[in-house]
Amino acid sequence: MTYSYVHLAINREAFPNAFELFDKSLMTGRGRGKYCYRDDVRAAAEQFLRSQLEKKLGVVPIVYVV
Repeated sequence: MTYSYVHLAINREAFPNAFELFDKSLMTGRGRGKYCYRDDVRAAAEQFLRSQLEKKLGVVPIVYVV
């Protein structure tokens, strides 16, 4: 997931009570004003997502996670 200050402003305006996704300590820079989650954070999140989906979907294969 790529995140920028523009995304931050849009999310804050559209969803003022939502959980804050932007956490610079968990992210790394990817160009001018753009950030994405560090590889270790992304891998842990993907593992969690896959385990939760497996509980709901059983043996349905998950080929790709964006």
